Amino acid sequence: MKKKCILLVFALISFMMLSACGSNKLSGEYTTTINLIFAETTNTLTFNGDKVTEKQDGEVTNEGTYSISDSQLEIKLGDYHMTAKLSEDKKSFTIESSDVLGGVGKGLKYTKEDNNK
Repeated sequence: MKKKCILLVFALISFMMLSACGSNKLSGEYTTTINLIFAETTNTLTFNGDKVTEKQDGEVTNEGTYSISDSQLEIKLGDYHMTAKLSEDKKSFTIESSDVLGGVGKGLKYTKEDNNK
């Protein structure tokens, strides 16, 4: 009986760990630097639950939602949509298409901020 209980607890813990690995959620801040003609600006997307907030140089500029299917990240910020390729470790993504000002942002790579500095 004791072995069955230990086996059951081990199976439950394993199941919870495996289900967390397949999570389709992001969390934290992902940042990129945009070089304009005479200026450099920082764009940050903050993911929390199924919500995303965009900040330009620290000021909130847009809010929206996102979803993940396989390695495809779909982001809706206000009236704009973007699609991105999510890295396997979910620590970065690259914009593949954007309807922001005729595709501005395509090719930008966002990298997760390491808050353990």
